[in-house]
Amino acid sequence: MKNWILLNLLLLVFSSSSTAQDLPPCIKRLNKKTNLTTTTFQRVIKLKANRTVYQFAVKSVPQCMDCHNGTLFYDENCNEIASFLRGRGTRAYIDYGYTAEELGKAGYPDIRFGAKKDPVANCIEKLLSNTDSLGRAGVNRIVQVRIKGKVLYGFEHRVDPKLANCKDCSTTIVYYNADCKPEVTFRVGGIAGIKGDNGYTASDFTSKTILKIVWNSKDGKF
Repeated sequence: MKNWILLNLLLLVFSSSSTAQDLPPCIKRLNKKTNLTTTTFQRVIKLKANRTVYQFAVKSVPQCMDCHNGTLFYDENCNEIASFLRGRGTRAYIDYGYTAEELGKAGYPDIRFGAKKDPVANCIEKLLSNTDSLGRAGVNRIVQVRIKGKVLYGFEHRVDPKLANCKDCSTTIVYYNADCKPEVTFRVGGIAGIKGDNGYTASDFTSKTILKIVWNSKDGKF
């Protein structure tokens, strides 16, 4: 009997470590801790239509009356798709396309549901069919944003370690339209601050809205 219990404990430990190792790098980085609040990965949830969701627990010290406790859910690209938090009040949100039942939160009060989001452009979807090429090109992630009322796509590249602490160096960020043609190029950082072209300004860049993370690098390099 003791041997059977020991075997099952070993299998459980092995299963847990394997699950942790299989987590996307961006999911691992969501684990965080401050003096007041700790956010910790809990489990992987497999949903219908081949969707995967990652559940996190949020716990705060009892002395913090304004801090939150509850549960957060993220998709494979580290988009937050649902939150169920309690502080001085209750705050619950579920992204379009998900339900409280499939997340194990049936009956949760006062849930706010998100509106349907803009679809990902066909040319971007084609790029996602060969993500190895994105990795070789040094792309860190692809984000869908809204700038000046337009839905655009930004390809964020890994930072050269040699330039990570360079205060005078600038970064070039190109945003593409739904046809995957360059819409605007921003130069960010350095002496110039922020500069855009094609009629776009620095305020357009700072006021942009990130709609969703379309793709995240799986190797964890930044």
